[in-house]
Amino acid sequence: MPKQKSLIVAIALMIGIFSQNIGEAQTSMAKIESLYIYNFIKNIQWSNVSDKYIIGVYSNTATFNELKGILSVRKFNGRSIEVKKLTQPAQASECHIVFVGQTNGGMVKKIVAGADTKNTLIVSERGQLNNGAGIAFVLSNSKLQFKINKATCNASGLQISASLLALGV
Repeated sequence: MPKQKSLIVAIALMIGIFSQNIGEAQTSMAKIESLYIYNFIKNIQWSNVSDKYIIGVYSNTATFNELKGILSVRKFNGRSIEVKKLTQPAQASECHIVFVGQTNGGMVKKIVAGADTKNTLIVSERGQLNNGAGIAFVLSNSKLQFKINKATCNASGLQISASLLALGV
């Protein structure tokens, strides 16, 4: 009986440590993605930016909070960045960038079908380029990189810099 209790305690500790490591990895990934998104803002031209860039997020709360914490304190060309949590596809029409987390990948098709995505860049985790995302994050050799669907971006009226196109895989 004491051995079983020790085993249960050991398993519980391992699960706790594993869960913490997963949470830390998700936070680190969100930090890197937020920096990429900031650079997307700097290297893409929208025709409808007034006083701020609006980034909509379809993702879990931890990722949303991480993106908001990093991006909402930044500015580009004197314009602030507002980060909003999205709950309906039609809300994407209000955004310059819509970030779709891995667990919400199915939302990409719904956003394309249910929102006016003219001047909206859809950025997804792990694919979705064939479903309407303009940029998708991919892991390659344990490094976070991105792919660009130039045709989708052009159809949305976005002008992507040559330097950003060169960085995509």
